[in-house]
Amino acid sequence: MPAVTVMQTRRGTAAQWTTANPVLASGEFGYETDTKKMKVGDGVTAWVSLPYWDDQSAPAVHNHTASQISDSTATGRSVLTAADAAAARTAIGAGTSSLAIGSTASTAKAGNWFPSFAEVTGTLSSAQLPPLAINKTDVVASEAAMLALVSERGDMAIRTDNGKTYVLSTDSPTTLADWKEITASGAVTSVAGKTGTVTLAKADVGLSNVDNTSDANKPVSTAQQTALNAKENTIASGTTAQVWRGDKTWVTADKTLVGLSNVDNTSDANKPVSTAQQTALNAKANLASPTFTGTVTLPSTTNGLTKSNVGLSNVDNTSDANKPVSTATQTALNAKANLALIDGGTP
Repeated sequence: MPAVTVMQTRRGTAAQWTTANPVLASGEFGYETDTKKMKVGDGVTAWVSLPYWDDQSAPAVHNHTASQISDSTATGRSVLTAADAAAARTAIGAGTSSLAIGSTASTAKAGNWFPSFAEVTGTLSSAQLPPLAINKTDVVASEAAMLALVSERGDMAIRTDNGKTYVLSTDSPTTLADWKEITASGAVTSVAGKTGTVTLAKADVGLSNVDNTSDANKPVSTAQQTALNAKENTIASGTTAQVWRGDKTWVTADKTLVGLSNVDNTSDANKPVSTAQQTALNAKANLASPTFTGTVTLPSTTNGLTKSNVGLSNVDNTSDANKPVSTATQTALNAKANLALIDGGTP
């Protein structure tokens, strides 16, 4: 089997080609994988400025007859082969209308078109107008008088017996049901079961027991008076130095009222030494140069006085029999002669 030669063309997406924007060599192909389009280089023009190869090979112009358009209709083929606008209008059934074939005008009208008054020019003949009807209004005093009227559809009757207005909905004025009462939206037809000229009493609205008394003049009701009888009478004002006591009397607000008659109004910093405090203090020794009486018991050195506290920090706690010879004493003794030599001993 002969060897197979594989020829590949430079390729990439349109975005990748635009980003890279290379200059293709003369005759070199570049293929866009997403648009399926190709460009051919000329050795000097960058990618984005090269035309697509497909655009350089537009198809040649050629002709087809109307019968060769397989999916066309007879009407469509007639329009294509019409010699002029009149023939085209005939082909689509527009006849002699003023439809401008091949323009943006749309002067031909649809078969179900009805003109509005704004589109009608000229005047209408009287034969095209409906008969002119004039409605009349009658004032009657009763239902019987309304039913006896010679009226036609749309005529009105004003009844003075009930203050209502009716319009005839048919051409039969003798039929009561054909007279329709005219009422405004939300109009009241009766009040508390009353019609016509209505004068209401308080019983009509369920308030027969209510008295027509202003708020300022309303009396105290029985229930209110019963509740008030359980309340305290008005308390006469006292002074700012008084309080209202449980026995319902004003009394002076002082220290005696709260059981503190012997308490003086003295700040803590200025309170004097009480008699009991002074008596207790008199039994104590002063801190400076205290004078003790009786037997003085000193506390242990770990918890109270030490030899330093009494100015004897250099004194040793040694019994007299065990006291050593002091340095000064020894020095003095060194200047003395021994007794043995004085008594005749050998010098």
